[in-house]
Order: sequence, then structure tokens, then C-alpha cells
Amino acid sequence: MFPIATNLKIIRTPWATYAIIGTNVFIHLIVAWNTNFVIPSEITGSLGFIPASFGNLSESHTLVTCIFLHGDVLHLSGNMVFLLVFGRLVESELGVTNFLAFYVTAGIAACLAHLLMIPDSSVPLIGASGAISGVLGAFFICNPKTRLTLVLEPILIYFLGRFTIHVPTWVFLPMWFFLQISMGLKQPVSNVAFWAHVGGFLAGMTMSISVSRYIAAKELLKKHHSHN
Repeated sequence: MFPIATNLKIIRTPWATYAIIGTNVFIHLIVAWNTNFVIPSEITGSLGFIPASFGNLSESHTLVTCIFLHGDVLHLSGNMVFLLVFGRLVESELGVTNFLAFYVTAGIAACLAHLLMIPDSSVPLIGASGAISGVLGAFFICNPKTRLTLVLEPILIYFLGRFTIHVPTWVFLPMWFFLQISMGLKQPVSNVAFWAHVGGFLAGMTMSISVSRYIAAKELLKKHHSHN
């Protein structure tokens, strides 16, 4: 099942989300233009995050560069749809600057979670899915009762006789989260960085809870001053 929409309306133009999507598409076009839009191995080797090489401080830049690289068009488009669906709404909660900082921080946290669970891996980690998992975590905290529109898999379309279903966030995202843990435990070595997804999601939840408490305290302080 693949989320394509929510029942929430976008109040403000999500410039940061659009900028991140545009940057990812532009970078992929530049680096993969001459290789049938499949990223060259030399790019992933130099700019992807490799846990086994992370002891070298000269490789620390890959914590960020890997977030903006994708293996192929399918990898890119899947991640960008997730970001478009959830990122616009999280950005409306955080604001442009805070969202950009949040996104990069979640991506770094995802890389570190991947490092913690698979420290000896020499396979480059690339993709925005860790950072986007952070966005999902924040969305879960901020909008648990929101209804998501999901596109069904072909076999479910056949049996249910419909292309989409509507599911509450509090049902879908926990299911997605525990699926990542399950797949990470079953497939320690995989082309999908399940532990990066888990780490990003937890980081997103944690940051969102912290920011929510800060905003609530700030609003309470404003009301106190206004009554005085």
C-alpha cells in the first residue's frame, strides 16, 4: 500500500518541501544523465554513506550527501511522493527554516542508526528515505487522526474491487514502522536500509515531541504576559 494523499488542506505554500524535491530531481539528472538515469557506482562510492569507512573523519560529509542521491528513477520517485504527501504538512507545523534543519537532522540520525546496526557494511547507503522517515515520525505525532488515502497492491485491488482505501494515520504509520523493524531483523543484509528508516522515524518523533512542548510553553508564556 502506497500513500498518495491526506484529508488535510495545505494552508501555506511548502517552499522547503518543494525545494528539497527539486534539488533531489536536479541532482539525479546531473549525476545520472549519461548512465540511463542509474547513478554511477563511483558517485555512490564517494558520496554515499559507508558504515565501514565512517571512522575516517574525511568521510563525514557523506552523512549529508547521501541523503540527496538515489539509485534510479523508481527509487527517486517513490521517495519524493512520500515527501510530497507528508512533508508539506509537517513543514506547515515547523516553518520553512525549522523544517529544513529537521529534515537534514533526521537524515543524519538515520545514517547513524544504520551505522549502529550494520557497522561493518561496505555497501554505500544512499537515498532520502531515512530523512523522509523522520518526516513520517513527525507527522504521526502531529496528525495521528488524519486519514490517509492509500493505493492498494494489485492483488488487493482484485479482491476488494477498488484502487484506494482510507486509513487513519495512527493505524498505517505504526504498521509501517514495525514492518521496517521486522524486515531489518529478517534481512540484516539488504538493498533497503530498514534500520535507517527506523532511526529516522524515531528521530522525527523525538524532535517533533520536543518542538511541540517548546511551542506549547511559548504560547503559555505569551498568554501569561498578555494577562499581565
